[in-house]
Amino acid sequence: MFNKMENTNEGLKTNTKYAEKTWKLYINRLLGLFFIFVICFTGVILGNERSRAQLPNDISTEILEIAEVFQKEKINVQEWKLYGRKNVYKIRDLVTFQKEVNRLKQSMGHLSWNVMEEEDHWKAVGTHYNDLLKQEETLQLITTHTNSSQTSYLLYEVTGYGWEKPVATEIINNFHSNLTNISHEDFEIFSCMSGDFSAKIEGGLQNTTNILLDAFSAQIVEEIQEDTFVSVSAYTDAWNNVLPTHQGKMNLQIGLRTQGMGDKTTVIVGTPIITVEY
Repeated sequence: MFNKMENTNEGLKTNTKYAEKTWKLYINRLLGLFFIFVICFTGVILGNERSRAQLPNDISTEILEIAEVFQKEKINVQEWKLYGRKNVYKIRDLVTFQKEVNRLKQSMGHLSWNVMEEEDHWKAVGTHYNDLLKQEETLQLITTHTNSSQTSYLLYEVTGYGWEKPVATEIINNFHSNLTNISHEDFEIFSCMSGDFSAKIEGGLQNTTNILLDAFSAQIVEEIQEDTFVSVSAYTDAWNNVLPTHQGKMNLQIGLRTQGMGDKTTVIVGTPIITVEY
């Protein structure tokens, strides 16, 4: 009987040890899977953060801020532009120019192209009009050359008409996405908006200029005043894109022009400079 009990106890001990061993193995596997999950999850998070850190500069919001000021001051938006510019240093001759044109045609295939090869310059222009967004698009590769030097640069411009924020936001996002398609190197980015209003100006053009300067929290750097025309270069801490001048750094230009009493007044605001004639 004792032998039977001993055998039973031994069996229970063996089963208990086996169960404990199995349970420990199960727990270890769960812990292992948990740590693998934590490591993978951390890797994904760090990878996303690293990807964000490697993205180009944040999408410029200056044009949105200019539009907000126009709307606040009851200025009708007629037209606005985003403009990217960069130098191209790898073009040394006509062959490398043509290679770069072919690369641009592939990366921006929706554009219609016209290539001109003149004695003193080579120029390739791609254009497109988006009926849905009412947006014009132009990409230019220009090489000018003399006997002693040669300069090449890319110009990419989009133009929108009127202002509907959802449409404008899509155009802005497309603009930055296309800049990346054109080149992974940084572009100088310019924003410009033009509009008009027909209300009587109390205090004249100068008063309206001061209202706009206050709206952008900007200080005058240079100014030209005439009876029907005002042009101001200014600086605001709100925007990082800065150009040096003899009078100090600037990143905002404001232009106002009127034809006379009762006529519409044209308003143009650009950062860091106005990129259209007025």
